[in-house]
Amino acid sequence: MNLNFARCMSPEMVRREMWTTFLTYNLIRTTIATAASLHNKAPRHISFVSACQYILASWQEIASMRSVSRIKQCCLTLLRQIASCQVGHRPSRFEPRVVKRRRDQ
Repeated sequence: MNLNFARCMSPEMVRREMWTTFLTYNLIRTTIATAASLHNKAPRHISFVSACQYILASWQEIASMRSVSRIKQCCLTLLRQIASCQVGHRPSRFEPRVVKRRRDQ
């Protein structure tokens, strides 16, 4: 979600950026939970990154639609696509150390 560092300078804007990121995260998680419940899957078994990509890819298309029935159909298709993105089984997965950002970047 790109919250590694704040791009804003003032404390108020940093707070706003954080709250916007938290809101976005929660909206995506809610969309994943909705897709999971409609398709009888566990929400934690659906890929967060894939869900973000599907939502971003369909954002402009849904915003340009005028018909309520077409928007509903597109949203149902989007939820079906999100539900199909399963997280792979990775039994020996480990988390590598984080690469630190340099100050001059």
